Amino acid sequence: MWRVLVVVGSVLLTSILLYVHARATTAAPTVILGMPVTGSSSHQVAWISLGGTGAVVIGGGVGLVEIGVYGVGLLFATGQVCAGGVAIGQAAFGLCFVLAQLGLGLLGVVQGGAGGYMKAQGALAADGDRIVGALDAWLGRVLRLSLR
Repeated sequence: MWRVLVVVGSVLLTSILLYVHARATTAAPTVILGMPVTGSSSHQVAWISLGGTGAVVIGGGVGLVEIGVYGVGLLFATGQVCAGGVAIGQAAFGLCFVLAQLGLGLLGVVQGGAGGYMKAQGALAADGDRIVGALDAWLGRVLRLSLR
């Protein structure tokens, strides 16, 4: 449980500090490969963006990785309404994997949804117990090795 609190606290602290930094800085932003490092505008693409578009988006928006209430992440997305390669949310579309209350995707664990192979209470999909179980066992072995 403490690991979850550490991750949530880190994301919140990072979001607050990025917001304060983006608002307090009056100098020209640091630019790496043509994009500013931080941004808080929906019109400016940044590496780490508080909403809008960017590589890592915290808040609502579109990016490679999206963490927020709503958004699209090409690789990973999480939020109330989200879509991405891997999606975790209330209503989610995950191209490769979805973990959601209401989900749509190729493989997933959902309460209700549709897709290829789902472990679900009610889903329009093939029974994914064997595939999701094997994925869970593999992930458990990997995490045990990394936490030692």
